[in-house]
Amino acid sequence: VIIFVISRTGNSVSLWALCYSGNIINPALASTSDVLAKSEAIQKYKRYYSDYTQEELKYIQQYRDASRNIKGSLGDQIVERAIWYMENGYMVYGHGYNSYQKKGIVDCSEYTKLVYGDFGFNITDVARKYGSVGTRIEGVYPEKVNGKWRLKGTENLRPGDILTWWAKDSKGNKYISHVAIYMGMINGQPAVIGTRSQGNPTAIGIVNNFSYWWGSNFFTAQRVLPEGSWTPGQVPKGHEAKPPVIPESYVLPPQKRIVIPK
Repeated sequence: VIIFVISRTGNSVSLWALCYSGNIINPALASTSDVLAKSEAIQKYKRYYSDYTQEELKYIQQYRDASRNIKGSLGDQIVERAIWYMENGYMVYGHGYNSYQKKGIVDCSEYTKLVYGDFGFNITDVARKYGSVGTRIEGVYPEKVNGKWRLKGTENLRPGDILTWWAKDSKGNKYISHVAIYMGMINGQPAVIGTRSQGNPTAIGIVNNFSYWWGSNFFTAQRVLPEGSWTPGQVPKGHEAKPPVIPESYVLPPQKRIVIPK
Protein backbone atom coordinates (compact mmCIF):
# COMPACT_ATOMS: atom_id res chain seq x y z
CA VAL A 1 0.00 0.00 0.00
CA ILE A 2 1.35 3.42 -0.92
CA ILE A 3 0.02 6.46 0.95
CA PHE A 4 0.77 9.89 -0.46
CA VAL A 5 1.13 12.83 1.93
CA ILE A 6 1.13 16.43 0.79
CA SER A 7 2.87 19.04 2.95
CA ARG A 8 3.20 22.77 2.38
CA THR A 9 6.06 25.08 3.35
CA GLY A 10 5.37 28.65 2.35
CA ASN A 11 4.25 28.49 -1.25
CA SER A 12 5.87 25.15 -1.97
CA VAL A 13 4.01 21.86 -1.94
CA SER A 14 5.94 18.64 -1.31
CA LEU A 15 4.74 15.13 -2.05
CA TRP A 16 5.87 12.40 0.32
CA ALA A 17 5.16 8.71 -0.02
CA LEU A 18 4.76 6.24 2.81
CA CYS A 19 5.37 2.57 2.12
CA TYR A 20 3.41 -0.24 3.71
CA SER A 21 5.89 -0.57 6.56
CA GLY A 22 5.34 3.03 7.61
CA ASN A 23 8.79 4.24 6.58
CA ILE A 24 9.05 7.54 4.74
CA ILE A 25 10.43 7.21 1.26
CA ASN A 26 12.99 9.86 0.33
CA PRO A 27 10.97 12.99 -0.57
CA ALA A 28 13.72 13.95 -2.99
CA LEU A 29 12.85 10.84 -4.98
CA ALA A 30 9.12 10.45 -4.34
CA SER A 31 8.00 10.48 -7.94
CA THR A 32 7.84 8.18 -10.91
CA SER A 33 11.20 6.97 -12.15
CA ASP A 34 10.18 7.73 -15.72
CA VAL A 35 11.78 10.85 -17.16
CA LEU A 36 9.33 13.60 -18.01
CA ALA A 37 8.44 14.20 -21.62
CA LYS A 38 9.54 17.54 -23.07
CA SER A 39 6.04 19.06 -22.84
CA GLU A 40 5.62 17.82 -19.25
CA ALA A 41 9.00 19.24 -18.25
CA ILE A 42 8.12 22.66 -19.69
CA GLN A 43 4.72 22.60 -17.98
CA LYS A 44 6.33 21.71 -14.64
CA TYR A 45 8.91 24.48 -15.03
CA LYS A 46 6.24 27.09 -15.62
CA ARG A 47 3.97 25.77 -12.83
CA TYR A 48 6.63 26.01 -10.12
CA TYR A 49 8.76 28.94 -11.24
CA SER A 50 6.81 31.47 -9.19
CA ASP A 51 7.39 29.39 -6.04
CA TYR A 52 11.06 29.15 -6.99
CA THR A 53 11.41 32.94 -7.11
CA GLN A 54 9.82 33.26 -3.66
CA GLU A 55 11.89 30.53 -1.98
CA GLU A 56 15.09 29.40 -3.74
CA LEU A 57 16.03 32.88 -4.95
CA LYS A 58 15.64 34.20 -1.40
CA TYR A 59 17.79 31.36 -0.07
CA ILE A 60 20.48 32.23 -2.63
CA GLN A 61 20.60 35.84 -1.47
CA GLN A 62 20.60 34.78 2.19
CA TYR A 63 23.50 32.41 1.46
CA ARG A 64 25.47 35.20 -0.20
CA ASP A 65 24.81 37.60 2.65
CA ALA A 66 25.91 35.01 5.23
CA SER A 67 29.05 33.89 3.36
CA ARG A 68 30.68 37.19 2.50
CA ASN A 69 33.70 36.23 4.60
CA ILE A 70 34.50 33.30 2.25
CA LYS A 71 33.48 34.98 -1.01
CA GLY A 72 35.55 33.70 -3.91
CA SER A 73 37.03 30.77 -1.98
CA LEU A 74 36.85 27.25 -3.39
CA GLY A 75 34.07 26.33 -0.95
CA ASP A 76 32.07 29.34 -2.07
CA GLN A 77 32.73 28.58 -5.74
CA ILE A 78 31.42 25.02 -5.28
CA VAL A 79 28.14 26.33 -3.85
CA GLU A 80 27.88 29.04 -6.50
CA ARG A 81 28.41 26.49 -9.28
CA ALA A 82 25.68 24.29 -7.76
CA ILE A 83 23.45 27.39 -7.80
CA TRP A 84 24.43 28.08 -11.41
CA TYR A 85 23.30 24.63 -12.51
CA MET A 86 20.03 25.10 -10.64
CA GLU A 87 19.48 28.41 -12.45
CA ASN A 88 20.87 27.51 -15.87
CA GLY A 89 21.14 23.73 -16.19
CA TYR A 90 17.44 23.05 -16.90
CA MET A 91 17.83 19.59 -15.42
CA VAL A 92 15.11 16.97 -15.12
CA TYR A 93 15.29 14.05 -12.70
CA GLY A 94 16.31 10.63 -13.92
CA HIS A 95 19.09 8.06 -14.12
CA GLY A 96 21.57 6.92 -16.72
CA TYR A 97 25.27 6.94 -17.54
CA ASN A 98 26.36 10.45 -18.60
CA SER A 99 22.67 11.31 -18.79
CA TYR A 100 23.29 14.95 -17.96
CA GLN A 101 25.84 15.36 -20.74
CA LYS A 102 23.41 13.79 -23.20
CA LYS A 103 20.02 15.23 -22.21
CA GLY A 104 20.29 17.23 -18.98
CA ILE A 105 18.99 14.33 -16.87
CA VAL A 106 20.43 13.97 -13.35
CA ASP A 107 20.00 12.18 -10.06
CA CYS A 108 21.46 13.32 -6.72
CA SER A 109 24.87 11.70 -7.04
CA GLU A 110 25.39 12.62 -10.69
CA TYR A 111 24.57 16.25 -9.86
CA THR A 112 27.08 16.28 -6.99
CA LYS A 113 29.73 14.62 -9.16
CA LEU A 114 29.06 17.19 -11.90
CA VAL A 115 29.52 20.20 -9.60
CA TYR A 116 32.72 18.89 -8.04
CA GLY A 117 34.02 17.76 -11.42
CA ASP A 118 34.05 21.38 -12.59
CA PHE A 119 36.80 21.97 -10.01
CA GLY A 120 39.02 18.98 -10.69
CA PHE A 121 37.50 16.49 -8.23
CA ASN A 122 36.74 13.03 -9.57
CA ILE A 123 34.12 11.53 -7.26
CA THR A 124 31.57 8.77 -7.71
CA ASP A 125 28.13 9.11 -9.26
CA VAL A 126 26.82 6.20 -7.15
CA ALA A 127 24.99 7.42 -4.03
CA ARG A 128 25.70 4.24 -2.03
CA LYS A 129 29.45 4.89 -2.28
CA TYR A 130 29.39 8.39 -0.79
CA GLY A 131 30.22 7.11 2.68
CA SER A 132 33.78 6.70 1.43
CA VAL A 133 33.97 9.98 -0.49
CA GLY A 134 36.46 12.33 1.14
CA THR A 135 36.62 12.04 4.92
CA ARG A 136 33.83 11.65 7.47
CA ILE A 137 33.08 14.78 9.52
CA GLU A 138 32.62 13.79 13.13
CA GLY A 139 30.13 15.32 15.55
CA VAL A 140 27.26 15.89 13.10
CA TYR A 141 24.10 13.96 13.96
CA PRO A 142 20.28 14.27 14.09
CA GLU A 143 18.40 14.87 17.33
CA LYS A 144 14.65 14.79 17.96
CA VAL A 145 13.26 17.58 20.15
CA ASN A 146 9.55 18.06 20.86
CA GLY A 147 8.57 15.76 18.00
CA LYS A 148 10.76 17.44 15.39
CA TRP A 149 14.25 16.70 14.18
CA ARG A 150 17.20 19.03 13.99
CA LEU A 151 20.81 18.65 12.95
CA LYS A 152 23.37 18.97 15.72
CA GLY A 153 27.03 19.79 15.21
CA THR A 154 26.52 22.16 12.29
CA GLU A 155 29.43 24.22 13.61
CA ASN A 156 31.63 21.42 12.25
CA LEU A 157 30.30 21.87 8.71
CA ARG A 158 31.53 24.22 6.01
CA PRO A 159 29.95 25.28 2.70
CA GLY A 160 30.77 22.72 0.04
CA ASP A 161 30.63 19.70 2.34
CA ILE A 162 28.49 16.76 1.23
CA LEU A 163 25.62 15.46 3.36
CA THR A 164 24.06 12.01 2.93
CA TRP A 165 20.73 10.37 3.89
CA TRP A 166 19.86 6.73 4.45
CA ALA A 167 17.21 4.24 3.43
CA LYS A 168 16.94 0.52 4.29
CA ASP A 169 17.23 -2.46 2.01
CA SER A 170 15.03 -5.57 2.17
CA LYS A 171 17.17 -6.95 5.01
CA GLY A 172 16.85 -3.81 7.11
CA ASN A 173 20.39 -2.61 6.45
CA LYS A 174 20.97 1.11 6.00
CA TYR A 175 22.50 2.42 2.80
CA ILE A 176 23.01 5.91 1.38
CA SER A 177 20.07 6.79 -0.84
CA HIS A 178 20.52 10.54 -1.27
CA VAL A 179 23.30 13.12 -1.26
CA ALA A 180 23.35 16.93 -1.45
CA ILE A 181 25.75 19.85 -1.12
CA TYR A 182 25.80 21.82 2.13
CA MET A 183 25.40 25.59 1.69
CA GLY A 184 25.61 26.74 5.31
CA MET A 185 23.13 27.98 7.89
CA ILE A 186 20.15 29.96 6.62
CA ASN A 187 17.38 31.15 8.94
CA GLY A 188 19.02 29.21 11.77
CA GLN A 189 18.68 25.94 9.84
CA PRO A 190 21.17 24.02 7.68
CA ALA A 191 20.58 24.44 3.96
CA VAL A 192 21.48 21.99 1.20
CA ILE A 193 21.20 22.14 -2.57
CA GLY A 194 20.53 19.01 -4.60
CA THR A 195 17.92 17.08 -6.53
CA ARG A 196 14.26 17.44 -5.61
CA SER A 197 11.60 15.80 -7.72
CA GLN A 198 8.61 17.74 -6.40
CA GLY A 199 7.74 21.43 -6.15
CA ASN A 200 10.63 22.82 -8.21
CA PRO A 201 10.74 23.96 -11.85
CA THR A 202 13.82 21.82 -12.57
CA ALA A 203 15.28 18.78 -10.79
CA ILE A 204 17.30 21.00 -8.42
CA GLY A 205 16.15 22.83 -5.31
CA ILE A 206 17.23 24.03 -1.87
CA VAL A 207 16.11 22.40 1.39
CA ASN A 208 16.17 24.54 4.54
CA ASN A 209 14.06 22.44 6.91
CA PHE A 210 15.40 19.35 8.69
CA SER A 211 12.36 18.89 10.96
CA TYR A 212 11.13 15.69 9.34
CA TRP A 213 12.65 13.27 6.80
CA TRP A 214 15.71 15.42 6.17
CA GLY A 215 16.53 15.24 9.88
CA SER A 216 15.33 11.75 10.78
CA ASN A 217 17.16 10.11 7.86
CA PHE A 218 20.35 12.13 7.98
CA PHE A 219 23.31 9.75 7.76
CA THR A 220 26.77 11.26 7.34
CA ALA A 221 28.68 14.43 6.51
CA GLN A 222 31.66 14.08 4.18
CA ARG A 223 34.42 16.58 3.37
CA VAL A 224 36.09 16.52 -0.01
CA LEU A 225 37.61 20.00 -0.06
CA PRO A 226 41.17 20.39 1.28
CA GLU A 227 42.31 22.84 3.94
CA GLY A 228 42.45 26.40 2.68
CA SER A 229 39.27 25.95 0.64
CA TRP A 230 37.44 28.66 2.60
CA THR A 231 40.08 31.39 2.31
CA PRO A 232 39.08 34.06 -0.22
CA GLY A 233 41.48 34.35 -3.13
CA GLN A 234 43.30 31.10 -2.39
CA VAL A 235 42.20 28.18 -4.56
CA PRO A 236 44.25 24.98 -4.05
CA LYS A 237 46.33 24.09 -7.10
CA GLY A 238 44.56 21.84 -9.55
CA HIS A 239 41.10 22.95 -8.44
CA GLU A 240 40.61 26.10 -10.48
CA ALA A 241 37.14 26.47 -11.97
CA LYS A 242 36.44 24.98 -15.38
CA PRO A 243 33.49 26.09 -17.54
CA PRO A 244 30.18 24.39 -16.70
CA VAL A 245 29.10 21.38 -18.74
CA ILE A 246 26.46 22.12 -21.37
CA PRO A 247 24.31 19.12 -22.39
CA GLU A 248 24.24 17.96 -25.98
CA SER A 249 20.44 18.26 -25.88
CA TYR A 250 17.70 18.93 -23.33
CA VAL A 251 14.57 17.19 -22.18
CA LEU A 252 13.75 20.61 -20.71
CA PRO A 253 15.00 23.22 -23.19
CA PRO A 254 16.30 26.51 -21.72
CA GLN A 255 13.37 28.74 -20.86
CA LYS A 256 15.55 31.85 -20.66
CA ARG A 257 18.98 32.95 -21.83
CA ILE A 258 21.81 30.90 -20.28
CA VAL A 259 24.52 33.09 -18.76
CA ILE A 260 27.93 31.36 -18.62
CA PRO A 261 29.85 32.23 -15.40
CA LYS A 262 33.09 34.13 -15.79
